[in-house]
Amino acid sequence: MEELEAINLLLRAIGSDPVNSITTSQPDVANARDTLNRYRGRVQKRGWWCNIQYCVEFQVANNEIRIPKEYTTVIFDNATLVKRGNRLFDKYNNTYQFTESVTARRTIYTLPWDEMPNSMREVVAYQAAASFVRDEIEDSNKSEQLQNEAGMAMVDLKKEDLEQGQYNSFDKTRVYLARVGVRPYNLGA
Repeated sequence: MEELEAINLLLRAIGSDPVNSITTSQPDVANARDTLNRYRGRVQKRGWWCNIQYCVEFQVANNEIRIPKEYTTVIFDNATLVKRGNRLFDKYNNTYQFTESVTARRTIYTLPWDEMPNSMREVVAYQAAASFVRDEIEDSNKSEQLQNEAGMAMVDLKKEDLEQGQYNSFDKTRVYLARVGVRPYNLGA
């Protein structure tokens, strides 16, 4: 499903005419696109096989480390490092100042529409359509039908995630930290 198809799905759901371009200056198109983008971020925030990245290095610029907004979650081996806004913060030293680059062990990156797998696009489109109908025309029956479609699409997405992700119990953060010898509340390590 292309982004234009998803926007037209939202427009048809509220009884609006479909469009030929996502840049059309129709107010419903802008609202549909905003709703679609909000749900694109919401669905991906969980972290799936396709948007989890490992060993991402963040460089120092002007004595601080900026983290692009597309990284919704950033996990470091050093528990004193956290993302605050779009900058990296050292909780132990109470500073945003860094002198060398830092590598995140695991990140969740919000993919643009064209890079999402089709199963994820369908979930985003149907969840956004249900919300769009609820907000624009307040039709709870139609919204519920679209939410059911989103639920069926979510089953496909979760199935694909299990097949592609090849997960196991050793991937959990708690297990990883125990295996490398990191102890909770040991801020100096």
